[in-house]
Amino acid sequence: MLKTEALEQGLSLTGEVDFSVPANITSTFKELLSYMLLILEKMGYPLQAVEKKKSKLTKARHKWTKEVSEKEFFIDTRSSKATVMWIKRNQMLIKKGATMMKEAPLNKDGSVGFSAKMGDKIRSENLDKFKNFVTTEDIILKSVNEVGLFLYFAGTNSWLEMIDKDGKTLNELTVVE
Repeated sequence: MLKTEALEQGLSLTGEVDFSVPANITSTFKELLSYMLLILEKMGYPLQAVEKKKSKLTKARHKWTKEVSEKEFFIDTRSSKATVMWIKRNQMLIKKGATMMKEAPLNKDGSVGFSAKMGDKIRSENLDKFKNFVTTEDIILKSVNEVGLFLYFAGTNSWLEMIDKDGKTLNELTVVE
């Protein structure tokens, strides 16, 4: 009986001894078993499998490859359109002709957010490479996140916004499991 209860709860048993309880004792034993399980539980020894906690999600890691460096990815989000390439591990190329979001969205309280400040900083470093919010020459930035900040002040996961001609995201092609 106790063995059956343990197995039903998903516990694995060690040092198994196999014996059977006569039918006339089973009903009495079930009542006694419920009291024993209650006492064990109150003492901090519940007879049930310990639930495995899900591991916390960690930030995704992405790996640059030669194959990815040869693909063009297209961005069409938040009033911004661009063609980008991940040319080296720490170099993202925004091709000439990309349209940029004109004004950074403000926080709910009307203040300028961190993304807007960072986006403006990256734009000021590349002032000579765009006019009227359209890039006039190719621009090389350091990361996918910088591209998102430069073009549309972030606000979305840029790894999911960059899509190749086959409809696959940059995330799908590069994430390390």
